[in-house]
Amino acid sequence: MNTGSFIENESGALATVTVVVPAYRSQHLTKVLDSVRDLQVERVVVVDSSPEDPAGIDPSVTVKRLSGRTMPAAARNAGTENIHSDFILFIDSDVVLTEGAKAFVSAFLRNPHLDVVCGTYRTDRGMNGVVDELQNAILRFRLLTSRNDRTKHGSTSHMLVRREVFDQVGGFNPELPSYEDIEFSARCYRLGFAVTPEPQFEAVHLKRYSVPSLLRDYFIKAYQAMRVRLGSPAVFRGMDTNLTLVVVGTLICGCLVPVGALNLLARHNVGLVNALVLLGLVLSPVLLWRTVFRGVSGIVKLLSLVLWPLIGWSIATAVVLAFFSHGSKRVADLLREVSDWIRCGARVLFRYGRPIQIIHYVTARCNLRCEHCFYKETLDAPNPGEMSLETMDRTTRDIGPVLWYSLAGGEPFLRSDLVDIVGLVQKHCRPKVFSFPTNGWFVERTYLSTLRMLERMNRGNLILFFSLDGPEPIHDAIRGEGSFSKAVETIERLRPLQDIYPNLYLSVVTTVTTQNALVISEFVDYLVREISPSAVSINLFRYHSLDHPPVPQDVLDAYDSATQVYAEHLRRGMLDHYGFFGRRVLAIKELLQKELILRVAREDTFVTPCTAGTLSYVIDENGTVAACEILPPNKAIGAIRGTQRSGKPLRSGPINSTESPVTVDRRNDSSAANGTDCREATFSEMVQSSDAKNLRTWIRETECHCTYECAMSTNTLFSWPFAGRLYGQLAKSLFTR
Repeated sequence: MNTGSFIENESGALATVTVVVPAYRSQHLTKVLDSVRDLQVERVVVVDSSPEDPAGIDPSVTVKRLSGRTMPAAARNAGTENIHSDFILFIDSDVVLTEGAKAFVSAFLRNPHLDVVCGTYRTDRGMNGVVDELQNAILRFRLLTSRNDRTKHGSTSHMLVRREVFDQVGGFNPELPSYEDIEFSARCYRLGFAVTPEPQFEAVHLKRYSVPSLLRDYFIKAYQAMRVRLGSPAVFRGMDTNLTLVVVGTLICGCLVPVGALNLLARHNVGLVNALVLLGLVLSPVLLWRTVFRGVSGIVKLLSLVLWPLIGWSIATAVVLAFFSHGSKRVADLLREVSDWIRCGARVLFRYGRPIQIIHYVTARCNLRCEHCFYKETLDAPNPGEMSLETMDRTTRDIGPVLWYSLAGGEPFLRSDLVDIVGLVQKHCRPKVFSFPTNGWFVERTYLSTLRMLERMNRGNLILFFSLDGPEPIHDAIRGEGSFSKAVETIERLRPLQDIYPNLYLSVVTTVTTQNALVISEFVDYLVREISPSAVSINLFRYHSLDHPPVPQDVLDAYDSATQVYAEHLRRGMLDHYGFFGRRVLAIKELLQKELILRVAREDTFVTPCTAGTLSYVIDENGTVAACEILPPNKAIGAIRGTQRSGKPLRSGPINSTESPVTVDRRNDSSAANGTDCREATFSEMVQSSDAKNLRTWIRETECHCTYECAMSTNTLFSWPFAGRLYGQLAKSLFTR
């Protein structure tokens, strides 16, 4: 095996390639590896998920063992970890490269001018039978035939991918059991990368087909293909199926086989339908002899007269079943959606303490120390105190359906299991809106995590709020050097995904402080015109306390001015990202919310009934549950059972305590891990407890003077004084431009 070698291109640069082979109990793995022996590659990686270790592997080959059988997409992704070569050559564990393919790879790497190259199959008489020859002909035709200038189909049986392209596309979708190669090709096409089949890039497929196994293979692949396409229509929009009219006609004739059979049984004669079906079955394969079956042996052409219609019948049956399965799932999802809205509606109407909004601080870790962050003194404790996935599973199941779920921090994208957390929230809470505040520092991590979230989400919207607090010098002074450019880079990196996933929204949140007050209005205008986010949220600096000094007048004036600038952009239809109805609701809500914040800040008085502890709750990363993040620690409800405790001060103490909140530094307190001073319970037990009921009464009767920034969406949307104005203005707007 030639490893550690490089191939020089015409410009003198060095192009490197790594071979990745996913395998599961492969009988041909040694032959596959022998076929790449003559290639000069940087590394060969076998990703094996078999129960036993692969035998007879060259010591120069890197074997990555996975526990449990792993689908090809996830296995290929695993094989690319810690690989930095210019190209990746994916080869299935039953595919042998021909001499022509190896010559092509060597020549290509001297002049690597394409993004993605996939190969075709060649029939080998010593390895393939007549059924295999027919299958190879069909695959070759589909790959090499395209009505568009850009071919969009690709097969990962043997595929050469530029590493940079692989990273930008996000690799293969690990959620797909099959059809992952076509889905990968579709994302390449949507993101502007060409997938090019190359006739010289040939291989021999060592898998032997019988007639039953071939029909079964077509049925399974067609079924999975339709499920994937129906589940992600935006991904495949504009994707060419590479089927000619003759091919489609032939498949239709095959679909009519059962119709003709039933007609024959019913009438006991040939009939017109049977005659047309028979004619189509006879003529269609013949018409394909010059296209699909060009160059195959005579016996294969004769076999096509029988087998091709059966393939059509198999595909058609799979497609019908896939539509039925998808339709059934849509009906089930619709019924579940209606049930969720009814449950959330009951929570709004009767207000018995179950939430429709959750703000969940999933981590206290952060790479920045922003000036106005109320967490900055307790970030990055030695014991991070984060909920495990098991605790998240129990808690989200306990919370049930909500309208809004925000995963905050710290920096939430520092959690390596963030995608899994989103999966649990999606499964149990089914929010209509996911939101993530982020500083945008980790460009690639944020991109890949967001892509994986979107691949899992079959409902709801995903909103990323990027923190930008002024022009680059001011922003960097507040948050850290280089943070402005990183955030903008991440936004631009994610923007192409909006064309594929219309439920992705890239918004900006900016906080008005004394540092940016003089320029905030111009900066909001710049954000709308130059950054063009889905929305802009304008906040005031928070003290994170009920007892705070008044907001400086110049800051209030700056906030008012900035909101007016934004309001003008809203009136001009800046929120087109959200569609007709959505942009009107959000525009009105945003303006009313800004008005509420400003009134509270100026008057320092009760403005509207607070929904904290009734419709919304805050969960700290250490499991502490509170009505809102403004209340002192002694107003906490308790802590979720099973959560490890962090070094962050715990919210604890009796609900009605008149004592001043005590800040306990638990960084060096061994009892923190046990949370001995925190009332532990399940989420349901806490929100229905006497402490929670007392807290709701206290908030209602004292008309809690929250800080000016605490105008949560629930306060605007579901507090009757503001809700009436919002829906009244919404109704009026529907009849105006």
